[in-house]
Amino acid sequence: MKTRTALAALVVVLVAAATAGAEVRRVVVSTRQDVLGGDYEKLAGTVELELDPAHPANAAIVDLVNAPRNARGRVEASADFMVLRPRRPPARGSVALLEVSNRGGKALLPYFNRAAWSRDPTSDDDFGDRLLMRMNLTIIWIGWQFDVPREPGLLRLHAPVARGAEGPIEGLVRSDWTVERPTATLPLAHRDHVAYPVSDPVHPDNVLTVRPARLGQREIVPRERWRFARLDNGRLADDRTHISLTGGFERGKIYELVYRARDPVVVGIGLAAVRDVISSARYDARSEFPVTAAIAAGISQSGRFLRHFLYQGFNTDEAGRKVFDGMLVHTAGAGRGSFNHRFAQPSRDAHRFSAFFYPTDLFPFTTRTQTDPETGIRDGLLARLEPAHRPKIFFTNTGYEYWGRTASLIHTSPDGRADVAPLPSERIYHLAGGQHFIGGFPPSVGERAGHAYRNNPLDFLVTLRALLARLVDWVVDDRTPPEGAYPTLGAGTSQP
Repeated sequence: MKTRTALAALVVVLVAAATAGAEVRRVVVSTRQDVLGGDYEKLAGTVELELDPAHPANAAIVDLVNAPRNARGRVEASADFMVLRPRRPPARGSVALLEVSNRGGKALLPYFNRAAWSRDPTSDDDFGDRLLMRMNLTIIWIGWQFDVPREPGLLRLHAPVARGAEGPIEGLVRSDWTVERPTATLPLAHRDHVAYPVSDPVHPDNVLTVRPARLGQREIVPRERWRFARLDNGRLADDRTHISLTGGFERGKIYELVYRARDPVVVGIGLAAVRDVISSARYDARSEFPVTAAIAAGISQSGRFLRHFLYQGFNTDEAGRKVFDGMLVHTAGAGRGSFNHRFAQPSRDAHRFSAFFYPTDLFPFTTRTQTDPETGIRDGLLARLEPAHRPKIFFTNTGYEYWGRTASLIHTSPDGRADVAPLPSERIYHLAGGQHFIGGFPPSVGERAGHAYRNNPLDFLVTLRALLARLVDWVVDDRTPPEGAYPTLGAGTSQP
């Protein structure tokens, strides 16, 4: 196995767009490594971006106009990346398969190659049965989320902080916790992510409440009972990213903190990072990983990201060109997410049992434009994309998303009383009986020891692998994929 590492100054490849409104300014390749006996090359490094706040393609990015600008009047950001590219691509070029990383990780190889989970696939075993490589796909991962945990190997977005005309921007942030076991302190961030620190620990806007259930009555916890602190060697120390409660947080209770924070990150740049990396790979002849077509894959959180990406019109780049030709949106249900608003927390997901009430399952739900009976608003997931820029989409959901992520709304009216036919460029597949993630089989010793609930081991990955192959055929050769398979009111397989 051959590895080549060089100083960043020696491996910078300029890929600035010649048109107004530069997109990818340059790609800094910090490491190159031959893998799979030289059939593939792995690149890793940083993508440097420039965004024009005045460009219409960037108008949807919240607070971009409030971000600092360079001498060219552009906003700078960067993102970690990793690419696996075939050494000998097909004559007609390689197809990009970009995975929108779920909380900074890499799931493509475990999901589609039956490989072990790895943040840095290197050995032959890390590539499983090589399905994606046998398809000659160029695999791309790019950091889009600014707040992923500070752990080696996770991909992150490095985005600027927005500022007002008169100084720092402040606002309210909400954190919540479903406490599973008694604990003395809790982090403000979700899932060990990077938190927005409290700006003023004694500000009266900082309010902690407790309730017994999701819809239970909130009770304010007296301010003298809690403080911004964490345990350090068994003793409490002031910490603006944690809270501590006298007597500890009780098991089975839901705690919610609203607090005043400062310096919101321009979170929506993550949407532009995904857009611009693929645009550069497709349309800039100097790209380190050129491709002729592009498919996006998103699982759970990152599937919701792709729905958000479509809804806000990011499948058109700054030059007015189409970005992705196809998308595999897996286990996203009808959700979008906290991906583009001030003080957004992208990891929060409005789960049934935790992270309640964050903006996730919001109208519109279908790709077709409909009218919301509650508000009268007429909208659709693809309403902001011209027809030529609408990708071919596979939506795949398990039983979990139908029960817990309102998946039926992607093919019904908003009130659930009428079927809505998918667009010709869309397929919906229900992986019946499956769970959000596949449980192991046989169950582990811990799962067998007195647990009434065990994960369902139904393996839908064999189906998902086949569907990806059919999606590639649909994008590259226009071969019609199987018709959708999902419950409908008309067939009597669904109920209003």
